[in-house]
Order: sequence, then structure tokens, then C-alpha cells
Amino acid sequence: MRHLDLSLLRTFVAICDETSFAKAAHKVHKSQPAISQQMGRLESELQVALFVKRGRQKQLTAAGIRLEEYARRLLALHDELWATLHDEELSGPVRIGAPADIADTVLPGILQSFARANPRLSMAIHVGRSPDLMDMLFAGELDLTISTREAPDFPHIVLRNSPVVWIAASDYQFDKLGPLPLVLADEPSIFRRIALEALQEHGQSYKESYISPNLAGIKSAVRAGLGITARSIEVVTPEFRVLSERQGLPPLPNVNFYLYLRDDNPSEAATKLYQLLASQVGGAASPAPSPALGDAAG
Repeated sequence: MRHLDLSLLRTFVAICDETSFAKAAHKVHKSQPAISQQMGRLESELQVALFVKRGRQKQLTAAGIRLEEYARRLLALHDELWATLHDEELSGPVRIGAPADIADTVLPGILQSFARANPRLSMAIHVGRSPDLMDMLFAGELDLTISTREAPDFPHIVLRNSPVVWIAASDYQFDKLGPLPLVLADEPSIFRRIALEALQEHGQSYKESYISPNLAGIKSAVRAGLGITARSIEVVTPEFRVLSERQGLPPLPNVNFYLYLRDDNPSEAATKLYQLLASQVGGAASPAPSPALGDAAG
């Protein structure tokens, strides 16, 4: 029976996280030749090539991309099992903030294994808008928050990179003749900015038909047929449909949902949860199929 060395997988994930053999070596406290040897052993064990040179850089092969997903899952399961067997359960409350679209769709799944391994831990989930959640994090009212806002001085990872799409009610009748009726959040809103900048660049006339301070109001207005809106793909449910360039609408960029950890004495539980999620998602800034690995050496 063949066995995988988890230490090799940890080094491999570190390389994926750091996008560089040299930076990964520093992260795992090994020399660069040592981690190059480890990757050679891993490729030998798996009998596949994990990296390919592209000029002075190295990139993941198709097999490397597939391995990354499984490696993260295996390491997360290993860490969960270790904590359970060694009674390293964490206790106390962890205060987490999340936008409504992420709180409803993504957050339950990412918290599941952590909560199962730490049944004495209580979690307080605060649902709100990204700017408000960041203010709460700055004020020390949250331990962790998911947000579309950028705050580079705080510990953070890219939790999710989501497409932004034009959304309408499932029975909405699109009219190409008049100004485009929009359902938008009030300021400040990254989705409002994305929508208006795209339309202005495209030369598309529009009118702000409905303004809401929260996602619930936006969804209600779109559901009622008052207009269309631009939101991340997580918002789309069977009652809505996605409009595209076939309706003459401009394409929209992706948006990052960041996970932030408070920077002033975070609790052990909050820190462990942050580290667990970082090991699972790797903090990748985009879902590129073949990420470049900075230095060719190794």
C-alpha cells in the first residue's frame, strides 16, 4: 500500500501559498535546496510532475493543481483529528462578521469542521455591510470578519474570489430602449461602484430606480421587477436570473472577499480558526488555473 508523507504535503501547500520556493522555505523553516528535495520526493511518490518551468518561473502542472485541493483537505482533516485526540478543544466566544450573501452561503460550510472539533466554542455571527464590519473590527468589536474592503495592515487572506454578475428577477423583461433601471446599495458600496463604472465606460444610460441600505432590500426590489443589480454570484437563487452581454450589458470584474483577523491580541480560538481557514484556502488572490511560482530555482 502506498502512503503519502504529510510533511511533504505541508511543504507543497506552503509553496502554493507563497508562490515561491524561496518564500516557502522561509515559511517552513527549511533551506531552499531542502524543499526542492522534498518536492522531488513527492513527485517520485506520486509518479507525476507537479511543477513545470515557464521562463524563470515555475508553475503548477494540471496534476499539481489537482493535488493542491486534496492536500489542503487532507491537512485540515489531520489537524482536526489531532486536536480532537489530544483534547485541544478551544473554548470561549469568537465574534465573526460576514456580509449577508457570504453568511448565507459560504460561512456555514467553512465553520463546520472547526465547530465540530471544538464543541465548547461559541460563535457569535454578526451580519452586516462590509464597511460597517471593518469599522467593528477596527474598534475591537469583532475577532474576525469577512469583507470586500482592503485593509493591508491587518492579517488577512483572500477567502473567496467571486464573479460579479448582473442579476434580475427570473421573469424580468429586459428593455434595451430606455435607460437601464438599477437597484443599488447606497454609499459606500463596492458593488455600486463596479456597476456604475462599467456602465459609464460602456456608454450605457441608466437611472437609479431603487436605493437600499442592505442586501435584503436590494433583493426585494429586484424580485419585484424594479430593476437589475450587480452582485456577487452567491446572491443568485432560482428566483433570479443572470443577464449577460447578449442583453448589451458590459462584463463585470470579480470581487475578493477577504478574511481579516484583529491585530490587537486576538484570542487563541480566533487565531486558530484564522489559521485553519488560511490552510484550507491558501489565500489565493485569484482562481487562475496555473499560478506562477516566483523563482525558478528549486
